[in-house]
Amino acid sequence: HTFISSERVVMELRGGPYTPNMDGNSSFKNLYRTDIGPLLDVEIDAIAYRLPKILYLTVGGSAGHVGYSAHAFDVTGVLRVSEKSTFSMFPLAALGTLRIDALARRLGLPFVLTGKIGWEWAHWSTATGSRSDADGWSTGLVYGGQFALDLDSFEPSAARRMDEEWGINHSFLFFELLTFSPTKKALPIGGTNWLIGLGFIF
Repeated sequence: HTFISSERVVMELRGGPYTPNMDGNSSFKNLYRTDIGPLLDVEIDAIAYRLPKILYLTVGGSAGHVGYSAHAFDVTGVLRVSEKSTFSMFPLAALGTLRIDALARRLGLPFVLTGKIGWEWAHWSTATGSRSDADGWSTGLVYGGQFALDLDSFEPSAARRMDEEWGINHSFLFFELLTFSPTKKALPIGGTNWLIGLGFIF
């Protein structure tokens, strides 16, 4: 008999470059042209429904941070000055996900596919030197897709030991495309960006 612990939670640690689209306005990219963040983020989801060896339905949320820094422009908008300009963003999201693991569990192919949709609240702030310039919230729809490589498929015996000793049922590496679409009245700090990370199912 092989011990298998209960599955209750999915946790993902992820990161990647983040560039707000700013509705096509190039000012942000010009100011922070050498800075891509990165966005560092953690997502924790409760498993609401499990169809064994087929799929998971989960609900949960994520929290992250991305910051940018560059020397500010002078009044001409051409020359840089010694003073630094910064932009920070703290995205929080409530998410629902559909995670399909039938390829890995039933067909022996080490792939898991996931779709996500939810609502994001992103707090942003800007500063120049020690002076705070502005801050606010941008809210809107967030959605994306994830392609994961199931690590259990490569080392089943190690996966069993992790479950027995740590309660980790499954682990995976993933690539994700995530789109944040703020409402029209909000600062347009959304866009489609990619993330890579490591996930665990407990």
